[in-house]
Amino acid sequence: MLHLPLLNALKTFVVAGHYLNFTKAAEELLVSPSAVSHQIRVLEDYLGLKLFLRQKRTLILTPEGKHLHSALEGPFDQIARAIQDVVQHRGRDSLNIALRPFFSSAWLAQRLSSFWGQHPDIQIDLMHTIKVPDFLADNIDLAIIWGKGNWPDLESELLIPGNLTPVCSTDLLHRVGPVESPQDLQKFTLIHDEDHSAWDDWLRKAGVTQLNTPTSLIIDDTNVRLQAVLNGQGVMLGCPALLKNEFSSGRLIQLFDTCLDTYSYHLAYPKSHKDTQRIATFVQWIKQTSESERYE
Repeated sequence: MLHLPLLNALKTFVVAGHYLNFTKAAEELLVSPSAVSHQIRVLEDYLGLKLFLRQKRTLILTPEGKHLHSALEGPFDQIARAIQDVVQHRGRDSLNIALRPFFSSAWLAQRLSSFWGQHPDIQIDLMHTIKVPDFLADNIDLAIIWGKGNWPDLESELLIPGNLTPVCSTDLLHRVGPVESPQDLQKFTLIHDEDHSAWDDWLRKAGVTQLNTPTSLIIDDTNVRLQAVLNGQGVMLGCPALLKNEFSSGRLIQLFDTCLDTYSYHLAYPKSHKDTQRIATFVQWIKQTSESERYE
């Protein structure tokens, strides 16, 4: 077998070359940035050449660094996938699914008993996050992602259209209302997600150029945001398909028909994952389930 020197330094180089940032590489490798810098220096000394250059606060690969990174990235990815496959096939067949907490509680968790009834041999492990996961580093098979569906490295399938529209509690509407036009929203506190962009887009689509609301609030967790709305603290943009229980109980009301359809919930996974039988089984089930509800 060929001698492979400095494997730890080579692994560090592959990760650092991917991010072009020693701090981000350190976070993935669970080491300090200085440890990353040390491993890169050891490798450069061994090779007798520079692999990185710093330009205007940005790291770039030298020509030699680009050549080495291109040659190493594929083999290290294959090693990681081989280890991942061994771990995943140990014991019961399982699926690791990353998804937002709100989608999990409002939609998927309520329907998983149907999947288990058909496929009792497949274990489902839910990993809750609001970010697009790193499938390889986080050992994720599938993800349900809120977005536009334009992830170049992933296969994606539309699950639930977002159709974001203003919703508020019935009690708040009775207390502050009536609401006859979007301009009347200025009487309410607007509750935002990570930033104000979604509300800005909705107001623009509704023809409102300026809205002077008494106050606004940012809550990045949809479960907490919904609870604030149910408590009468303001109005949020909600996905009607995931709020059917609140509408039918009379606790929540949709104020307008105007909806934002830019963002939706998508099933996403690396293209290489599609050939795995347990993944194909789950993909088929969740697509059929979401499509049947979409066209009810």
